[in-house]
Amino acid sequence: MSSKVGPEHLRDFERRRSLRFVLPRQETITLTAAGKCYQGILEDVSIGGAKLRFADETPPPVDVSVEHAEAGEILGTCMWHDGECMGIAFTLTDSALRLISHCLRQGIPNNRVSAA
Repeated sequence: MSSKVGPEHLRDFERRRSLRFVLPRQETITLTAAGKCYQGILEDVSIGGAKLRFADETPPPVDVSVEHAEAGEILGTCMWHDGECMGIAFTLTDSALRLISHCLRQGIPNNRVSAA
């Protein structure tokens, strides 16, 4: 039995294969999920996604809003959740592009394949 792979699956596949940039210094973010705010750091970013780490309480795996000092507000969806880390996916809005650009200017490429 063969399964059909549609355009949405190809987009997910390409996002997982995109180059991730690990940040050399911590970038603070505020994430809002289910009406509650969480303080964390941005660990790495790619086209369409990011890895976040939380020191205290980890947010629930739901749709989120991330606030970054330079980029502004970015709406995202939790793609994975593991301990104190969360991977989010986001669409390429102006705010998301500002975040990606900010991180690319300082980031260190990481060729590891990721799910976010």
